[in-house]
Amino acid sequence: MRRLLWLLLAAAAGVLAASVVAGQPGYLLLAWGDWRIEIRSLLLALVLALLLFGLLHWLLGTAYRTRQALLRRRLGRQLRRREQSEADLAAGVLALLEGRYPQAQKLLQRSRRAAAAPVLHALALAHLARLRADAAGREREFAAARAAAPHARLAIAHLQAQAQLDAGDTTAAAATLKDLPDHDSPRLLQLQAHLARQRHDWQTLHDLLPRLRRAGVIDAAEAARQEVDIACARLADSEVPDLLWPQLSRRLRRDGRAQLAYAQALCRVGRHDAAQEVLGQLLLDDWQPAAVDAFGRYAGDDPQRQLSVAERWLAAHAGDPTLLLALGRLARRARLWAKAQAYFDSSLLLAPTAQGHLELAQLLEQIGQPETAAGHYRAGLQLAVPLAIDRAGTSIEPAPPGAALTAATSAADDRAILLPHEA
Repeated sequence: MRRLLWLLLAAAAGVLAASVVAGQPGYLLLAWGDWRIEIRSLLLALVLALLLFGLLHWLLGTAYRTRQALLRRRLGRQLRRREQSEADLAAGVLALLEGRYPQAQKLLQRSRRAAAAPVLHALALAHLARLRADAAGREREFAAARAAAPHARLAIAHLQAQAQLDAGDTTAAAATLKDLPDHDSPRLLQLQAHLARQRHDWQTLHDLLPRLRRAGVIDAAEAARQEVDIACARLADSEVPDLLWPQLSRRLRRDGRAQLAYAQALCRVGRHDAAQEVLGQLLLDDWQPAAVDAFGRYAGDDPQRQLSVAERWLAAHAGDPTLLLALGRLARRARLWAKAQAYFDSSLLLAPTAQGHLELAQLLEQIGQPETAAGHYRAGLQLAVPLAIDRAGTSIEPAPPGAALTAATSAADDRAILLPHEA
């Protein structure tokens, strides 16, 4: 209805203009240089102007439609290429998963020419290069992925570092993760912690603990436990544990596991007496089987003194097989053969272990009882490796029930048992 009203108004305006022009025809003069065009009918001039406008409108419309047709044709070709690229990408990924690597390489390379997301093609080709052990191709594709998607730098760095770790190249993985900005990505932090642990980079791992906790990867208790683990690992790697120990926090120096690691580090560098002092203090505060076992492995020059120290603990821990085994080792180093045998027998009576049978077998060989020693070797082997009982079936007679657990053997008995070369 509104369009009809506008048409009526336009017709009325045209009739009015025609009546005005008919009453005063006028003329139109066009001049350009020496050229002159004079149109004495204004109505004719208006008609010519309308025709010219119509011609220009038709030409512009034709040009626009031609351009649109060309654009539609080009977009159609791009769409078909993109559809083909997506089909090649899907086929290439399937070939990759099926292990047909040459076909996957061909399809992925062909599909990346019209890829809507080139980062996906680069990552797929990087994975293919990793599977084919092509380190240069893998790094090249990861570089292409970073260039295609700078905003995905963290995700790409995680995949690249993981691929480098899988290939055993920890140096390249460390370089990949080194220049990353501060982030709170849980998976990337876990990978950084794994790499630091693998490279024994304990300082870096220690610095990562607060970030791992903030990211929710570990809680406060796990962070404290890992801090102790790191301190123990640093002590195990240190060649000068005396210098490292004061650098640890007071809380760590009071931890039983850290103290045990410190004592073991002192033993490793040959400071056995200092290690025994640390172990003795630790066992007064916190009785640990591992610390008792380490105390019994004394390799210094005064085993008799260490034996005397350990025997004072029997009053409170007479039924501890680990303590009895440690006492047997110390007595053996002190060349108190009967006492050592009694301690070993008592330990095995309470808790038969492969290590106890081995220690006793070695002692029996030293004092000239190879047949009995062979039986303990077999018993220890059966405890260490869960195999069927030997069909020969040589059994070991257990220690008599009346054997003294405290092994209060006299010095005369110790002197009565001589080694073969001492007889």
